[in-house]
Amino acid sequence: MSLLKDSWSAFPREIAQVYLDGFGHPSLRSKALVVSLLREVFDSRRFRLADFGCGNGQICAFFREQGLACDYVGYDFSISLLGAARERFASDDGARFIEADIGDPQLAAEPCDVVLFSHVLEMLSSPERSLMAARRIAPLIMIRFFEPPVFEEDIVEVLQMNLGADPTPAPYLRRKMSRDYYNMVLNKIGCRSVDVHQVDGDKDQVHLLRYT
Repeated sequence: MSLLKDSWSAFPREIAQVYLDGFGHPSLRSKALVVSLLREVFDSRRFRLADFGCGNGQICAFFREQGLACDYVGYDFSISLLGAARERFASDDGARFIEADIGDPQLAAEPCDVVLFSHVLEMLSSPERSLMAARRIAPLIMIRFFEPPVFEEDIVEVLQMNLGADPTPAPYLRRKMSRDYYNMVLNKIGCRSVDVHQVDGDKDQVHLLRYT
């Protein structure tokens, strides 16, 4: 875990400000789907959202562009990416960014209405631990999958990312989650139903996890 934290905290300032905006080839349509689902769930009411693995705040920036009415708190363990997120938003914007390990099931996060994992769950060594932390603080979990849990076997890859100024690439994890593993995790956190949403032609999926 220390090595991974060091990797995600190794971005120079100018790279941290822009890197995650393009990392993983994010789909604009799946981000718009997240906004549409949040509006449908909360019916235009203001709500509290915790973004687990917020990085440099790129999804929060999209929320602001779309005029989404939410009180946003981002959690991440990357010092450099959190620094970029805090620079990105004015102090009167209301968005807050907190240094924390979202892989800690006892994470001291604030109660909220929904926890979001946006292209993050696949990057965690123990997704179930982070989902347990989310389960403790919110009645709803939303997962935006870049690698949906459709595989026959659970595979964890160690990949390399380019940090820009540093010629030495840094390691990160990406999990191709099996259906069996995903179902085991959902049972462990007491999930009673999963709504799966997907834009036609897109690889990304958005899952809504409910417990009641």
